[in-house]
Amino acid sequence: MSRETTSPVFPKWRPGTLDIHHIDTGCGNSTLIVGPDGTTIIIDCGTSKDIPSGQDGSRRPGELVARYALRNSNSTMLDYLIATHIHPDHVGDVHSDTSAMGDGFQLTGLSDVDRLMRASLVIDRGYPNYALRPPLPPSAPFADNYIEWLHTKRRKWRAVTRIDVGSTSQIRLRRPQDYPTFSIRTLAANGSVWTGTGEESRSLFPDLSTLPPEALPDENKCSMAFLVSYGLFRYYTGGDLNCDTQDGRYPWMDVETPVARVAGKVDVAVANHHGYFDACGPGFAALLDATNYIIPAWHVTHPGMAQLQRMLGAWPGVRRHNVFATRMLPENCLINSRFTAEMRSRQGHVVVRVEPGGGSYRILVLDSSNEQDYVTAEFGPYMCS
Repeated sequence: MSRETTSPVFPKWRPGTLDIHHIDTGCGNSTLIVGPDGTTIIIDCGTSKDIPSGQDGSRRPGELVARYALRNSNSTMLDYLIATHIHPDHVGDVHSDTSAMGDGFQLTGLSDVDRLMRASLVIDRGYPNYALRPPLPPSAPFADNYIEWLHTKRRKWRAVTRIDVGSTSQIRLRRPQDYPTFSIRTLAANGSVWTGTGEESRSLFPDLSTLPPEALPDENKCSMAFLVSYGLFRYYTGGDLNCDTQDGRYPWMDVETPVARVAGKVDVAVANHHGYFDACGPGFAALLDATNYIIPAWHVTHPGMAQLQRMLGAWPGVRRHNVFATRMLPENCLINSRFTAEMRSRQGHVVVRVEPGGGSYRILVLDSSNEQDYVTAEFGPYMCS
């Protein structure tokens, strides 16, 4: 089921294959999806002004992600560029490179990607009207910079839209008729979740106008979540959703569990909120019951010890699951030393390659220390359930 490799270069995408790349930038989330017809999607591209990034520091994370996508797709443009929510490790932080200026905004994260690989459509959780769920914290430099990028795109008549919870028609293949079993359903955003019927959704939040400031949902709880299906294959990703209810004070703040419930069992799941202490709760692991979990780790707190144990299923008599991480720091590996030996990988790009038709898939780990895309390990094939 697994093997170390002699570092062959990652095999190029072929028509009919679904590739999902979890890109290790060392400073935030970024996922590239190449659909079976070549439709190209990037979900998130984060940076942090406090953490060195890139293989040698010569390129910004957004530039590295765009170059990676250009190498590993047959496209020079993106069909969709998606921001699950407005935090710097998902959209890009402001930084000290004063030469990286766009038209009224600083190039970073998603805007850096868009500069090198123009997106036909940018999807945001609420732009231009966030109503009672504005980006939090208010007036943060990274959020102002991101919103100004969206304003600039609109002024140039380039498409920006808000997410439609429950929909399978908003994010679709270029040629959906060629692959009728493929879909991307938006499971959640802004505290709304798909009902499981048609394209209907319901709100998990109470009337926000009635809540005191300390009870307002934070940005993470407004994250988008998606279910990607292809044949029998099912994949979950949910930004920074979490299950923290402040020890029961606000039960509705557990957004993670209702979303996992409507998603159901999947083959591969991305850890919510990097596997942080407030996410990947018992409901997340039990309801998704994934064969393989992928943690977009980059900080000393990613993942939490209980969260890693839960995803592994590291208890006597419990079926084990496979866990991969994009970049676990040495300090985190020390904290989690009880479980790290059971992990499949702790650093590198993690690629899920689904075979034509969606009946089986493999997981490949690529060396992220350079741009050669050497395969360091391969796991599978796994039969889709």
